[in-house]
Amino acid sequence: MAWALVSAIKDQLSSLITSEFTSIANVKGEVQKLESKFHTIQAMLNDAEKRQVKEEAVKLWLDKLKDVSYLMDDVLDEWNTAMIKAEIEKQQKD
Repeated sequence: MAWALVSAIKDQLSSLITSEFTSIANVKGEVQKLESKFHTIQAMLNDAEKRQVKEEAVKLWLDKLKDVSYLMDDVLDEWNTAMIKAEIEKQQKD
């Protein structure tokens, strides 16, 4: 479950890399660093999800991570919406 949330965020970050907006002032490099970190997090989540059955602390940690993942997903959605809106406004001016 948590893996799916992180995967969705990673996919959104990947789409940002290909966007023209990522070429602005090192954003592309920062997004690539984040994407790399999410790959590491996914590997750790695979192990943690197996351990949560036996370890209550791991289960609590995964629940907190899930909450944070939802917040991150919301922020990325808002950013994507703002970028799309800016692109539409730019096209309307042309």
